[in-house]
Amino acid sequence: MKQLLLLLILVQITACVPIWQQRPVANPEALQQTRLIELQQLQQWQIKGRTVITQGNEGWNVGLLWQEYNEHYQIQLKGPFSQGGVTLNGNAEKALLIMNDGQTISSTDPEQLIYDVLNVQLPIYALRDWVRGIPHSNHKITSVNYDDEGRITQLIQQGWEINYLRYIPFKGLSMPAKIFIKRPNQSLRLIITRWKETSLEQSSAWKLTP
Repeated sequence: MKQLLLLLILVQITACVPIWQQRPVANPEALQQTRLIELQQLQQWQIKGRTVITQGNEGWNVGLLWQEYNEHYQIQLKGPFSQGGVTLNGNAEKALLIMNDGQTISSTDPEQLIYDVLNVQLPIYALRDWVRGIPHSNHKITSVNYDDEGRITQLIQQGWEINYLRYIPFKGLSMPAKIFIKRPNQSLRLIITRWKETSLEQSSAWKLTP
């Protein structure tokens, strides 16, 4: 009898926790919008990792170092391309592809430049958003799914299906660490091992003059 009475008292105490101590229920839409704004403001970053690119019957295992500083970017693809890799420097007006032997080729369109030289189709414009875990702002979203923390788990956009399988911390945010991107006859498997902030000093060596 005493044990039953004690149990009833404990239940009542637990049920009467003050409202100010109760954990508020997060609004999923509010989390998504807050996260989107924070990621859009992230303009100085770099990622390091690897990507497996398949296109038809061909495939490449490529080391990746991608740096951004405001509107300027540098993408280093290290591996089988041109017997050692290529580097793409660019901004909104111009892109410069640097081959492993030092040869340089410029264009106003980085996607067309990579296709013309390497015969590989890479959605550079969209990837600059997708690697941050946000939809590409210039194209309509076909569908998008989020987890309980407002992070994208799957995005379909521009004919591509983008699946986010893992996130890691960076500057108080959860950033993509494992992304699978695919469309018919082509796929990219991106594994990011490190997120880091890019400094002005680091970017001075590869920024293009507007």
